[in-house]
Amino acid sequence: MKKYCFVALLILAIILIGCSGPDTEGKTFKILYYANGATSGFPPEDSNLYMSGDTTTVLPEYTLKKDGYKFQYWNTKPEGNGEIYHVGDTITVKNYDIFLHAIWAKLP
Repeated sequence: MKKYCFVALLILAIILIGCSGPDTEGKTFKILYYANGATSGFPPEDSNLYMSGDTTTVLPEYTLKKDGYKFQYWNTKPEGNGEIYHVGDTITVKNYDIFLHAIWAKLP
């Protein structure tokens, strides 16, 4: 009997919570750029608010510099093992803020 009550409660919880995921209707999201070890300058600032599904262009590094390194691209992970975005790429906003970290290549 306890097993049936648990299953019934679980089904009720799923129905009440819903299975469609988070409600993002009307919510806005940001694209945030991070220097990720730069020694000077500032990352670009995108002050726009985006809805899920909106697209925009990935910004350049502007004044960011890192001694002994050259800017390569932006990545969703500071270690560089996430999604790669090059300057000028189109990025599609999802149901969350997007964090882009500068990825640097060591100069010879």
